[in-house]
Parts: sequence; C-alpha cells; structure tokens
Amino acid sequence: MFAGKSIDDIKYLRPFKFINLTFRGTVEFRSICTQPIKDSMCVAAFHLGLKDKLDELEWLIEEDDVIYHKGYTAGELRKLLIQAEIPKQFNQKEICRLSNDIVDLASAGLEERCLGEEIFLNPLYERIKNHTNPGKEALRSVREGINIEKIIKDYGKLDVKV
Repeated sequence: MFAGKSIDDIKYLRPFKFINLTFRGTVEFRSICTQPIKDSMCVAAFHLGLKDKLDELEWLIEEDDVIYHKGYTAGELRKLLIQAEIPKQFNQKEICRLSNDIVDLASAGLEERCLGEEIFLNPLYERIKNHTNPGKEALRSVREGINIEKIIKDYGKLDVKV
C-alpha cells in the first residue's frame, strides 16, 4: 500500500466510507460517523491495530463464552447488544473484560508499528472503564433534558486529549 508511513497519510482516512472486517477473513470497516468528531481516529486505529492480529482475534472469539457460543446468530447478537441496556443474560463486567482484551490486541498491533498510534485507542479504554459509548451518552443527555444544540456542539468538539 504505502512504502512509508507519515502524518500525511491522514488524507487517506475516509471516516464515512463503509468497508466490510470479519473474523472470517473479510474486511468490514463500518462507518465511523457515529463517533464524536474528536474520536474519529480511534476507529481507524482500532481497525489498523487488528489488521495484523486477525488470528489472535479469531482465537479470542472462538474461545469466548461471554457473548458468542450462546446460541445467537451474529444478527441476533447485534440486536441484543445495541440496546440502551445490556440484556440480563449477558454479564456486563465480562463484556467489558472481553472488549478490553480486543482493544489490547489492537493496541499491540499498533505498538508493533512503532509510531505511537496506540494513543488513539484511549477513548475506547475510557468507554470500557466507564461502561458507556457515544450512543448511550447521547441518550442520557436527551433523558436529562439537555438541549439538542448542546448535544450536537459537544459531539462536534475537537478538544482532543493526548
């Protein structure tokens, strides 16, 4: 792809492009338009970090008993896990542990590149620690009566913490 790696490579980031990554050997990068603007690099870094760790990711999924191997199809799991609250048949603490393991795998892949890109995964670690995500935060803000303009403004902030 690229002979060298540099900050200029950012021009190739397509944050609203759908590409398809599965553990079955296909690539599926979903649109990151659902991420706060300040966190859009975390998705690209996550995928890039996992790119060379697909065997380890496949092993994690094959060995998992937290989400997978409970009789649900991938589509059914998606519908269950995109709800505002995690269904009772899943252990939230264990889901966070598995999520952390996967982000750790992505971080290891980035560390091998020796470019310091693993810092872009910090928002994911923060979400795991706080058991939240951007969608959940938006719903919480709406429930608390926060003005939609403020929610949009917060979503578009560029105050990147490094």
